[in-house]
Amino acid sequence: MSEVSTFLRFCLVGAIGFAVDAGCTLAFTQLLAWHPGLSRVLAFTLAASTTWFWNRRFTFRSSAGGRTWLPYVLLTAFGAMVNFAVYLAWLGVFGTGPIDIFLGVASGSAAALAMNYAISRRYVFAA
Repeated sequence: MSEVSTFLRFCLVGAIGFAVDAGCTLAFTQLLAWHPGLSRVLAFTLAASTTWFWNRRFTFRSSAGGRTWLPYVLLTAFGAMVNFAVYLAWLGVFGTGPIDIFLGVASGSAAALAMNYAISRRYVFAA
């Protein structure tokens, strides 16, 4: 499996994770009127669990099983910190309207992409 094809699969899984993250964040903030920060933490946890599943099965084709979930979530928490910081900075500058929340999630996700790939490839799903 080439590095390029693995990274492209990682990006595809990331797009799925982004949809879960942004969709849940918007649902929690707009439908349930939750605080944007709390909403994002819960949505990120749901998205991280989704991407862990698909990265394990599809991107890295790991047979390690469920024991990789906790290391994945803990190690990608570094990427999550970058992601969340960019998100909060975006909201601080542009506001908390639906489009601003969506663009904040997108900006944070893009900032964390490379970090999460390196962590996943080297530490969580290493062959």
